[in-house]
Amino acid sequence: MARWHSAARLALLAAAATPILAQDGGFVNGRTALSPEEAGIVPGRYIIELEPAGQGHRARDESGIEAVVQDLNTLGHEASVKEDFSGVSGRFNGASVELAHGNDTNIIDEIKAIPGVANVWPVHHISLNVTFEVTSSSPDWSPHTFAHAKEVHDRGLKGAGQRVCVVDSGVDVNHPALKGKIAGGKNLVDDTESLEDCSGHGTFVSSVIVADHQDFHGVAPDAEVYLYKIFGCSTGTTSDLVIKGILAADADDCDIINLSLGSNTGYRNAVTARVASQVAQDRLVVIAAGNDGAFGPYYASSPAVAPGALPVGSVEADQTIAWPAVILSSSGDALNISYVTPDGTKLDETIEVPLDLDIGDSCNIQGTSSSEDAAVLARRGVCIGRSQAQAAEWSGYSYALAFDTYDQGVYYETDVAEYYWGPLKLFGVTASSVGQWAADQVAAGNTLSLIINAGATSVSLDAADVPSAGHVSEFSSWGPSFENDLSPLVSGPGGMVYGAFPDSQYAVASGTSFSSPYVAGVAALYYAHVKKNKDEFIRRITSTSQALPAFNSAEGRVIAALGPVAQQGAGLINVANVFDHDIVLLSEPVLHLNDTDNRINTHTIRIQNNGDEEVVFNITHVPASTVLAKTSTGYIRPYYPPLSDTVGSLEAPETFVVAAGSVGEVQVTFASPDLANDSGALWSGKVVLQGSNNQAISLPYIGIETSTYNWGALHHGPEVYRYDSSNGELYPVDAWGVPYRPVEGDSPEIWFAFRYGTYEFSVDLVGEDWTTDQFTYPPKAGVGSDAWYGPIRHQPVAEWEPTDFPMREVVRFSQGSYVTFRYLANGTEIPSGRYRVFSRSLRIFGDATNPDDWQLFLSDPFPVQLGDDPVPGSNSTTTSSVPSSTAVQPTSITTDEPEVTSSTAVSSSAPSASVTDDAISVPGPTTTLSAPKSKPTGLEDVITALTVSRMKETSPLIPDPGAWLEIRIQFSMPNPVPENSVIQFGIPPELVDVASGAYLYAPAAQGGSTAYDAETGLFTISLTQWTTWNKNMVGDFYVMCRFEPEFAARLQPGTYVIEFPIAGGKTVTSTVYHAAIDRTAVYERLSVLDYLDDFLFSADIEVPAALGPWDWVGLEAQLTDDDGFICDQSGIYVGRASCGDKRLRNLTDVTDAARDLCSVKQYRSRYTGAIGASEALRFTISGIQGDRSRWTYAFIYALDVHLSNGTTVLYDYKTLNFEKNARTRSVNFNHIEGERAVPLPS
Repeated sequence: MARWHSAARLALLAAAATPILAQDGGFVNGRTALSPEEAGIVPGRYIIELEPAGQGHRARDESGIEAVVQDLNTLGHEASVKEDFSGVSGRFNGASVELAHGNDTNIIDEIKAIPGVANVWPVHHISLNVTFEVTSSSPDWSPHTFAHAKEVHDRGLKGAGQRVCVVDSGVDVNHPALKGKIAGGKNLVDDTESLEDCSGHGTFVSSVIVADHQDFHGVAPDAEVYLYKIFGCSTGTTSDLVIKGILAADADDCDIINLSLGSNTGYRNAVTARVASQVAQDRLVVIAAGNDGAFGPYYASSPAVAPGALPVGSVEADQTIAWPAVILSSSGDALNISYVTPDGTKLDETIEVPLDLDIGDSCNIQGTSSSEDAAVLARRGVCIGRSQAQAAEWSGYSYALAFDTYDQGVYYETDVAEYYWGPLKLFGVTASSVGQWAADQVAAGNTLSLIINAGATSVSLDAADVPSAGHVSEFSSWGPSFENDLSPLVSGPGGMVYGAFPDSQYAVASGTSFSSPYVAGVAALYYAHVKKNKDEFIRRITSTSQALPAFNSAEGRVIAALGPVAQQGAGLINVANVFDHDIVLLSEPVLHLNDTDNRINTHTIRIQNNGDEEVVFNITHVPASTVLAKTSTGYIRPYYPPLSDTVGSLEAPETFVVAAGSVGEVQVTFASPDLANDSGALWSGKVVLQGSNNQAISLPYIGIETSTYNWGALHHGPEVYRYDSSNGELYPVDAWGVPYRPVEGDSPEIWFAFRYGTYEFSVDLVGEDWTTDQFTYPPKAGVGSDAWYGPIRHQPVAEWEPTDFPMREVVRFSQGSYVTFRYLANGTEIPSGRYRVFSRSLRIFGDATNPDDWQLFLSDPFPVQLGDDPVPGSNSTTTSSVPSSTAVQPTSITTDEPEVTSSTAVSSSAPSASVTDDAISVPGPTTTLSAPKSKPTGLEDVITALTVSRMKETSPLIPDPGAWLEIRIQFSMPNPVPENSVIQFGIPPELVDVASGAYLYAPAAQGGSTAYDAETGLFTISLTQWTTWNKNMVGDFYVMCRFEPEFAARLQPGTYVIEFPIAGGKTVTSTVYHAAIDRTAVYERLSVLDYLDDFLFSADIEVPAALGPWDWVGLEAQLTDDDGFICDQSGIYVGRASCGDKRLRNLTDVTDAARDLCSVKQYRSRYTGAIGASEALRFTISGIQGDRSRWTYAFIYALDVHLSNGTTVLYDYKTLNFEKNARTRSVNFNHIEGERAVPLPS
């Protein structure tokens, strides 16, 4: 499927949208309620499967869906047939039926009770959310080298004569890349002949298979596509139309069917999976695995989980499409360059325009355009792409090129493609060497021009400098399914894919929607030139695929040598090997070890040697890293889940021999990894059979180290609360005994989350004396204190379409959400009485008729009142207001609990990272700083205090002499003073970068302004007319400054008396203290340095040996704005503290060993090993601003110290703020306050 999501999520999609995990204590986090749109069900429409005529205990003589419709009408439902499947294909006997009356989920049970009905499913919405970046050019992009299809094409094998059936949104039959490639199709939406593709999805999918136009070719360019249109122009469809499309392709005897669609109901019995599986008995059904990789393992989709189908995951392209250009120097020299556009499309026009080399970067263009159509070349900045494009536009340029810096990679700036719509004609990224060549030319006095020619042929660049290239796509959905089925089975090119788009355009997009047709195209090649055998093709493509490393896209790095099978299946397909191998796998392509309840440790592998010589096979076990998918409370960790080196083992012969033309078999036995058998770990890998003929086949395996039956969807029973809208608090459900009035919108809130799958989940109402021992399935409704009343109807807003329980085949979600109720699910009002909420969840592999196979929970009792009918046992007929009480404090949601071993304790308290201010007494001399040049004049006896301290702190203790300081200026004037009066004081030359030029605000006016003369050292406050009509005026504000750098560098511990001469020959003093660095706590030092015509913000974070002994120290940092880390200016060092000021000396660089991750947007380090008692570990983290016009730069860091005794000390996140420029700030709202002395001037 494309990067879309299905509306067919039977759980709370809003809650699922953020993959975070519920903590032990509760489900409550914010206020997320179920809305009808999120349930994804088409109200009143159901898919009905009929028993074969004459079979089943409810078989009937009448045949066809009409008899069922007649029975439904007899029961009072206005029923009509929406889509009849019975005559489409013999695979599925049934239809979808629409009922005029609502959403009552009891209707499902009513329909099932009708003679001749085998099964019933609600119909779901399925929608597209794929985004295409569109161009008119045909790019020379091809993943065929990447996937080894080019080797097959070079032999002339291009799929001639083979048809692929595509069930999708339509197709542009007149597109140049598809001319003559669309054999026809059927419109299943409105039964017209139109195959119009409103979304572009079907056109794109078809082009991946059969495109054949100039330099853009599909996988099987000589094959043809037959299109089954099931999407209208709303971009949405429904599951009954999906079924109709699959059955129509089956009826037309399609060999290969591609389904680039799906929903997250990844159960075998989901109706789309059922139908796809039936068709897959004889057809090759290739299905997109899904685009929900963010949710981590156990998020398979339907119909991808259909047994017998071929589900496909996605891999990012390993090449970047670039376009040629020339930079011409006035010296006569020329440089041929390649540039990459945001979406890979080219500027298809001929230009020769002036090119300016800017001294800034692409985020901060310093120059302005020299002509109307000029171009700019600048160093690539660290801000988002759209800001770079805007910077060039705002400087008047029409064309912009950014040469790569900071190892960001020459790759697509997709942010520009998605969010920039300005007039800039071109934004491209080029190699860093282009910048150096241009700089040399300009330094020699030359001018530059940019030349681009229309109709240029593209260039494919190696994307090796792009971390994700060639790795599994972050969005690609993980398996296994809740029923332990593997999806995806293989992976294909699907990230940054090019394809045809309606109206003769081309586009780039990403999704398993596009890896799936790629594999379907490979099947077309195989079917056309080898044989039409779907089982052999699946075995060949699976056993010859290449396993990929574990790549964490969020961190931009490989984290393990072999990635989990749950994410990639067998790995990236190798098309040539599908054709070339004489060794053919005859047994199942995947070794399913299953969960601990159903474990199959021993498997027999059968292979056939079609070659002319005997082959000796060496058997090798290649384990993948084990996925620690499950938290201690059973929730599933989102992308990227932690990995473990604890893997399973294999017992097998070292070799075995298969004679030419013979079949051989070998038995292999697995042993589980040394992990708890309820850990939920996914252990996997490959069994590799390397033949002496230089051919190898491999079989992926996967085991689940838990009982999926015992796992259960519910961590604990749903939490039932009374919500008080007056204060937003939750209270126990029975608080104060006040009856609820559901019909009026007042009911308890029932909070829950699904940590795993369940076939059925319901929230029911029962009498207060009913017990779970009475539960039978299906439940029988009754009346009374010991009766089961029925499931609830969730309808928080009366105008909303209701959502009824039970929910079936739910999608897991980890963020707690709530439901309320107005009625029972059948629309019945709830009579006055005392009730409990009864919650039930059917376990995976459970039998609904066996109460032991359910998770059953009862709430505390609570009263309900309908109208004026009294609650039994109560005389009250009115609802009183809720009295104040102590609210329930439900536990909030957290991303995960700390993962620690049994010997590890986590301390929530840690030594402070700041310097404490004890009684001021520091060793060392007393030094006076004076201002001999300053001769202040102006108002006398008005300054009351001048105080120096650390910036934004009151402490006079200065641990870092290079940090910003502040002078607090306080003055008082009891009487009005003349306009233009001044207040002056002198500042010693050791204080520099004094803030000046600020306006001083008074109530509703400007009270004055500031100026500083560095030559005379005089700071002047000039007063305005406001001071002439006010009295009792008080000024109180801060101005920033800092020690002169050379003075700061030689500053020694001691006391420093700062003298400020003021008018009248007097002096005001302020005392500060510089102590030796405290080497018992974390020390921070911030520096702002000159760097590449701008500023570098550098922080030294020093961890002393006194905080150990440790096994390791870890530091992770993240930016607070659109800025960037500069890795080559960052590092990790071990240094020895000096005897005097305790600053670090004799630094040893340990960066290579300790730095775990550094990129423009990410930083993480871990130092492993001990240091000396007088040493400290320094982390230097440096960065630059994305937007230079901002006054501040900041980042957040977290420090973890894992002590040698097994304790992990977790330091709180700390924000480090850098001030780039000195500035003035007021203590209160105004800088100067006063009282009116004279009337306001007229």
